[in-house]
Amino acid sequence: MSVVSEIVIENLKEEDKTRYAEVLVESYSQYEKDYTSKETWENYKAEIRDSVNNPNAETILVAKKGNEILGGLQLFIGSEKAYNLPELNINSTIVRLLGVHPNGRGHGIAKKLLNESFKFARLRGDEYLYLHSTDIMNVAIQLYLKLGFVRDETKDFDVNGILVKSFKYKLSLVLHK
Repeated sequence: MSVVSEIVIENLKEEDKTRYAEVLVESYSQYEKDYTSKETWENYKAEIRDSVNNPNAETILVAKKGNEILGGLQLFIGSEKAYNLPELNINSTIVRLLGVHPNGRGHGIAKKLLNESFKFARLRGDEYLYLHSTDIMNVAIQLYLKLGFVRDETKDFDVNGILVKSFKYKLSLVLHK
């Protein structure tokens, strides 16, 4: 049996929030070196931890093997709830903070989480599923492109001088195994 077949995707439970927050921080820790200051990185870690209680999230999906959380992502409906940016005019589902713990990488967990996101967005009747990323997350961007996401420069935005790039997935495409 493969590791992926042992992975279950489920909605985040209240009792798992603290552990999930730490898994997210650990999954994003590879980017610490790319931050201009220790303070900026510490602020970002605090935002990641706080995100598990974001009332604007429609749902948070986690990937579990047994009781171990290996990754997760957050789904928002529209750019106003996801980023407080109604001017982006995205009314579809948006993926935020997709993260896989270093111990879970290379087993298709991100793909499995995204496939659940595609299902969620299709059930809502969305034409596209959106996500945003920055150039420092180039490995993640390569995965998104491989899965069929395409750039949508009309939905890019800037955060403190950093270009946050938009990617969209046309939901009529088939799911990836």
